[in-house]
Amino acid sequence: MNSPEIAMTAHLSDSDRQALRLAHDLREEMRLALAQYGAGAPAVSPFVDPSGRPSVLMRMDADTARALMALLGERRGEPHLGPPEPRRADGSHVPPPAPAVAGAPMAPMAQVAQPLLPTSFPGR
Repeated sequence: MNSPEIAMTAHLSDSDRQALRLAHDLREEMRLALAQYGAGAPAVSPFVDPSGRPSVLMRMDADTARALMALLGERRGEPHLGPPEPRRADGSHVPPPAPAVAGAPMAPMAQVAQPLLPTSFPGR
């Protein structure tokens, strides 16, 4: 630490200083590890638990959480499975579309990829 940092933390206990260093180091490691996934670093806050042990609290958005899960999965040897499954705004699962079944009705006309053009015009 340089002298301004020492002056700013002089009133802190050893556990407080250790928690600050732990939060800083973890934040930097997460930032470096998650950069390959295009995710930002989570928010990491120092915390001293009731028993006096240096700890951290982390908060991250959904994209960062998915990137962290992908990173951990790769470390276990699991392949990255591609984009995450779709979710509604409330976080609930969106089921995949049902497969086409012989004899099932065709898709509604609104879902046709190209517009239908008339082959003849009504007389006036």
